[in-house]
Amino acid sequence: MKHKFLFALSCLCSIVCYGQSPLDSLLRDQLKPEAEQPVHSISVYFENAGKVTQAAVGVDPHSGPVQNDYAFRIASATKPFVATIIMQLQEEGKLKLNDWLQTHLTFDSLQLWQGKDHTSQLRLIQLLQHRSGLADVLGDQREAFTQQLFADPQRQYDPQSILETFYALDLPQKAHFAPGEGWFYSDMNYVLLGMLIEKLEGVPLAASIRKRILDPLGMQHTYFEFYETPANPKPMVTPFVGPYDFSQINTSFDWAGGGLVSTHQDLALFIKGLFQGRLISEKSLGQMCDTQATGNTESPYGLGLYKVSYHGQEYFGHYGFYGTFIGYSPANQGLISYNVAQSGPHFNTYNLINQLLEHLND
Repeated sequence: MKHKFLFALSCLCSIVCYGQSPLDSLLRDQLKPEAEQPVHSISVYFENAGKVTQAAVGVDPHSGPVQNDYAFRIASATKPFVATIIMQLQEEGKLKLNDWLQTHLTFDSLQLWQGKDHTSQLRLIQLLQHRSGLADVLGDQREAFTQQLFADPQRQYDPQSILETFYALDLPQKAHFAPGEGWFYSDMNYVLLGMLIEKLEGVPLAASIRKRILDPLGMQHTYFEFYETPANPKPMVTPFVGPYDFSQINTSFDWAGGGLVSTHQDLALFIKGLFQGRLISEKSLGQMCDTQATGNTESPYGLGLYKVSYHGQEYFGHYGFYGTFIGYSPANQGLISYNVAQSGPHFNTYNLINQLLEHLND
């Protein structure tokens, strides 16, 4: 009984103590654990001029009171990792960004536009930029794929079965434009890049990311969920997609497009390592940050990186499906990382982060 009382007291203390900070109060106001699309927790991590500010609020339905070093699915924030390895491979002379995809990998009719097969015209740089015109499983066949997912929520995917799903859902026929003629966000671009990395490296993508990025930067709590066993796992925040708890859904289909689990602290190591010359050359970084307008969003896109303005400052980084972002500002060496663990929160996340930054800069 005594141990139960002490545990309950510690949980209460962690909840109450967070509320003493104005920053935590701003975050706590957004929590709605009982809503149809619940927001159980929010965590943020900022760096500015060497000063670190971090906060976490809420109680996770599985992990209890959330701490700022808890892990979470970073989803599409995985893409900069994949893009970084492609840039490393270019520096090593193993590929060129303007290479045709077919130079390295052969596929049958991946991209059909206006009755013509454009597969042979796909370039690696177009995959990195989302300018291939390739369809997207969730963007173009959301209902069909969701039905398939819930019919077998523990199905383990691999690169080949992801590709087979793309064909089975008739997605080659749903291309959005000829290669290079527009911008459309598709995870298939990064699935193909992941397959290319595996071919050139001769090892699973998870092993390449670990060897080339995670281990050199000391990212001890980042791993490819469903593709490797974590050596030092942290408690994980429960990801929600609308009303659905996705913690028990095997999301191995995300793979190269969004399969990593990480922490704010590890993501900070990655984005600083990327921008401070520990992973790629200054020339390669410049190519990644060479953004172009996307047409349907205010954030231009480069090679695996968005350019986003927060509180009047430009950040380069990437969003993730579950309400995640990691970004770096070269101008002031600022860093933003946040996670709301909900794909469709009831509040505007962008406005909330701007409000937090305004508070921090007062």
